[in-house]
Amino acid sequence: MRTNMLLRGVGIVVGLVLIAGAFVLAFVITPNYLVRLPDDTDAKRSYTGSFRTLLDAQEVAKGNLVTAVKRDVPLAVERTVKVEKTSGDTALVSDSRTTTAAGNPVERTDWKYAVDRKTLQPAGHPANWTVVDAKGLTVSWPFGAKKKTYTGWRPETGTTTPLTYVRTESKSGVDTYVYEAHLPATRITDSQVLAGLPPAVPQATLASAARLGPLPPATKQQLAALLPTLGNPVPLSYTLESADTFWIEPETGIVIDTKRSQQRVAGVVAPGNGAFLPLLPVSDVVYQQTPGSVKAAADDAEDGHDAIMLVGTILPIVAGVVGALLVAAALLIRRRRPRGTPTPAADA
Repeated sequence: MRTNMLLRGVGIVVGLVLIAGAFVLAFVITPNYLVRLPDDTDAKRSYTGSFRTLLDAQEVAKGNLVTAVKRDVPLAVERTVKVEKTSGDTALVSDSRTTTAAGNPVERTDWKYAVDRKTLQPAGHPANWTVVDAKGLTVSWPFGAKKKTYTGWRPETGTTTPLTYVRTESKSGVDTYVYEAHLPATRITDSQVLAGLPPAVPQATLASAARLGPLPPATKQQLAALLPTLGNPVPLSYTLESADTFWIEPETGIVIDTKRSQQRVAGVVAPGNGAFLPLLPVSDVVYQQTPGSVKAAADDAEDGHDAIMLVGTILPIVAGVVGALLVAAALLIRRRRPRGTPTPAADA
């Protein structure tokens, strides 16, 4: 009888521990420690495409504004998104990119953001972190992405743009949500981007462009009227216009593929009203992730999905079922009587 009582007690305790463990795995461990940006994130992605037009900064410096525009130049981009530090639910994430034209570097940028490790939205951070004061999504999508419009950050212009859900599509064997973003021509303000662009051009060069260049007649007239007020050399300003498509694995928020079409235009700003007068294209590019990078992103998403499924669903179900069976078995042991013990009816 004592053995039965001991077995009953052990069964109930172990069963309840397993049931409690199932709840902890599903509702504590998974949402708080698994479904968030890992502190060892170091994702490298490669992109290829072409500069349909590209402004040669060296030729601009020589005053050869018209002949400085190159066409159909091979383009490559290397991007690394890395978690530098974490503080509780906030991560310091760096987004570094190197762009080359025919193998020659033309732009390097490195932006740092403080993001919530689950929503990927900007988050409060330690005072000694130096980050971009961004708004909206910066480096990726949130865990559990929805079929809705998000707000995305454009570091080149320091502005936001809608990230609109448009459809569901399979990409490299992964079911993804597809989002599109459209940025109208917006002034470039980021110092890293501007550092790779010609800051000014001799006034004589613009005067020649106003007379002989391929500018529309109305632009030539406006430029000729502005030239005396612009100084020498003439400061240049730039705008960015883009149309981008992103393929996102929704459970992990991982970007499986990206396709971009972007145009940068050089122009001058009127001293009086600050109006921007576009003059000539700086770059017109189209590029997309390489097949190898798409495959790597798909593998990362599948690994993340499997880990979430294992810890958040499979193990809790197994632990819960086994725990319930142990408790039920223990209760059955409680009702068993030793052989030969008279039943209450026989005693009567």
